[in-house]
Amino acid sequence: MTSSPSRLHASLLLAARRTLLAGAALVVAAAVAAVPASAGDTRTIAVSGDPVAVASGPDGTLYVSDYRYDGGVSVFKPGETVPSRTIRTGNSPTSVAVTPNGTLYVAQYDGAQSGIGMVAPGADEVSLVLKVAPGTHWLTVGPEGSLYVVNPDENSVSVVKQGDAWVQRIIQAGPYPVRFAVGRDGTAYAANELAGTVSVIPAGGAWPSHTVDVGTQGHPHGIAVAPDGTVYVANIKTNDVAVIDPGGTTVARRIPVGEAPQEVLAAADGTVYVTNGLGDSVSVIRPGAAAPETIAVGDDPGRLAERADGSVVVVNRHSKSLTVLDGGPVASAAAPAPGGGETAAMPDGGAPDESVVAQASFDVALPVVAA
Repeated sequence: MTSSPSRLHASLLLAARRTLLAGAALVVAAAVAAVPASAGDTRTIAVSGDPVAVASGPDGTLYVSDYRYDGGVSVFKPGETVPSRTIRTGNSPTSVAVTPNGTLYVAQYDGAQSGIGMVAPGADEVSLVLKVAPGTHWLTVGPEGSLYVVNPDENSVSVVKQGDAWVQRIIQAGPYPVRFAVGRDGTAYAANELAGTVSVIPAGGAWPSHTVDVGTQGHPHGIAVAPDGTVYVANIKTNDVAVIDPGGTTVARRIPVGEAPQEVLAAADGTVYVTNGLGDSVSVIRPGAAAPETIAVGDDPGRLAERADGSVVVVNRHSKSLTVLDGGPVASAAAPAPGGGETAAMPDGGAPDESVVAQASFDVALPVVAA
């Protein structure tokens, strides 16, 4: 039976339409695959105990401290939502940091003695303990691999060579330093909370060359140095981030963020992340952006760490979880930012939550495809 011209024309149009739709679907799929992950793509991992700090190893392994008296450090390998093992430490571990060779350092308490426990790469327990003065201590690792121990009550910072358990030298800071950061050129910066200042220490120096006033009313806390040398300081009480240009001696500008900003991380691609403790959010400051983005996370976000794949992990202390933000691509010439310690506010104690549940939600923005 021969088809009429109108029916044949309709069949040809239908076939052509199907071909166009299939081609458009391939274009959309390719475009979605090419879209880089954004900080808006988040997933949540529940953790047990009282999580306080997080650090990332050179291979992307996460180390999360449990502040309970008999707590330890949970180890999450890349892709894991349940810790594969727990490292035994001293009592009430707080700040954690990992050096480039994989050595883990943990701030802990053993009775009345504060100490920094050293865990050899791959080990399951602390092998050596560096004794430090009583009080709270925060840890961070510099680009050269040294461990920096912040001593607020002594107005100083102790420097430990990676793999060692003794102090190599002492750096003087201002009144009550709470956080410390080191730039790629070796210049170091201490955020002095009580003085409202930032001490600037030349590479290899023991004393500040000058001090930058960021505001006594702001209570500066978290501090980070971006790859280009720009310094970002979170002011808890004024809800802003003070920006110090490379080599600057004053605050160049202030960026409004969420409520009670505490910690700052400068990622390898230049994006800056700020946790807002009372806002339960993270402010994302992208290079050249006019204003930061705001991403909701868990209850009472604190410390952050960047993994080798460019993702950023946030510890939510009160909700006992980790929020993973899929950041931008890692710069080929830049190493991931080293992990650090905990915030000044300790999490509330309570019964340990032994359930470990992974939850995930993804928001993918589809590009507009013109046919």
